[in-house]
Amino acid sequence: MCIHLQGSKELNPIETRYEFEAIIEDRELNHTISLRPLKMTDLDILYDWMHQPHIAPFWKLNVSIEDFYAYLERSVKAEHKRVFLCFVDDLPAGYLIAYSIQHDSISDFYQAEPGDLGMHLLIGPRELLNKEDGLMIVRAMTAFLMKKFGPGRIIGEPDIRNRIVIPILKEIGGYVADTILLPHKKAALVIGEHYRFKDYMSNKKVTFIKLPSEDIELLNVEGRSNM
Repeated sequence: MCIHLQGSKELNPIETRYEFEAIIEDRELNHTISLRPLKMTDLDILYDWMHQPHIAPFWKLNVSIEDFYAYLERSVKAEHKRVFLCFVDDLPAGYLIAYSIQHDSISDFYQAEPGDLGMHLLIGPRELLNKEDGLMIVRAMTAFLMKKFGPGRIIGEPDIRNRIVIPILKEIGGYVADTILLPHKKAALVIGEHYRFKDYMSNKKVTFIKLPSEDIELLNVEGRSNM
């Protein structure tokens, strides 16, 4: 079954599938979720999402195209983060950032441990921002990060107003450890432990049909950046 995502950029299915780093089959909802590294040629997709009413208040990146280009370029080139575009049935559906906790001020708000990986995510098309589709996308993103980076824990800090993502993170094994006041938002500090996510996924009909390559460097990068 294929879903139509309004406003999603049409991409060549053959070329797109060839460049996917990971492909996940969700047999519970009969969809395929795929991820690949973000490219600067994805600018238009992300720029459009950042100006959508369901995204702009949280990400605050509804800026000029020049400023957004600069942000995206910094993100793509940063040594301490990895950025990915997520697809549902070959159509762009989400944006995923994995980052080194020791490079981020979030480490000042909790007791960080070796092997902690930071995560930011968004769901682009408004029609996918519901519990069922959101769960499908977020658990696929989480499975991807667990496989690729091998973290002991994944740390998220969604805005406390996010009434869809926070319940989803809790459903897949995460827990809210604290409520923290960051410079740009009041956030729920969500911790997702590897063993709890693995236990959650043990009876789910969700499998990799293409595994991502391992990246052990991200969790070993030293120092802190304010980017």
